[in-house]
Amino acid sequence: MQKCLEAPELYQAIIRWETLEAHTVDFRESELFQQWRSLVGPFFAEPPSVHHFRIAIERADF
Repeated sequence: MQKCLEAPELYQAIIRWETLEAHTVDFRESELFQQWRSLVGPFFAEPPSVHHFRIAIERADF
């Protein structure tokens, strides 16, 4: 979990999934998602923005 320095009301959660479907299907359609959402949902000022990324550069020594 990261908190934005310029806009302290913004947070970013970075979660690594084995596959896109592990998040979009396995987790999102599970009872665990419902439990998680009921715990964190009241803290959202608006629906979260969700983006999926893949690693573009494995390692950079700079």
